[in-house]
Amino acid sequence: MRRSLMLSALAAVICVAAACEPSTPEKTDNKPVDSPSPAVSPSGSPEASPDASPKTDKADDGKAETGNADKLAARWNGPEGTYLNITKKDGKYSVEIANLDGPKTYEGTAKGDTIEFTRDGKTETVKAATGEETGMKGFEKEKDCVVVTKGSEGFCKK
Repeated sequence: MRRSLMLSALAAVICVAAACEPSTPEKTDNKPVDSPSPAVSPSGSPEASPDASPKTDKADDGKAETGNADKLAARWNGPEGTYLNITKKDGKYSVEIANLDGPKTYEGTAKGDTIEFTRDGKTETVKAATGEETGMKGFEKEKDCVVVTKGSEGFCKK
């Protein structure tokens, strides 16, 4: 009996020790890469960080940068007579969503390539998508679409 208790205790200790150790060894190789890097960038190519976003002329003219949000301004058709109609006026967007209960209009603003609006106290986003990305049945082969809520609010140009 004493031997079985000791074996049980040993097995428990081994299980705990195995659970505490990382399953993959951490990589501790901090050697620098042996590729030469120029001290000065060539005069024909400006040096930029890989995560820097490209500058556009819109950012320099003093206007707010809207990215591709203007491309979302259109009428988008959904299933069963639903639609999304986006119009732009004075730098703001009118977002009209017609579902089976009827149309409702919200005021939206551009955020990069999307349009944000508030519905029932919740911030929603309209963004460009493919038919497959909308998650909507019947839109799988469409290419020019937008999505608000994946699987229930997707609209395409047909």
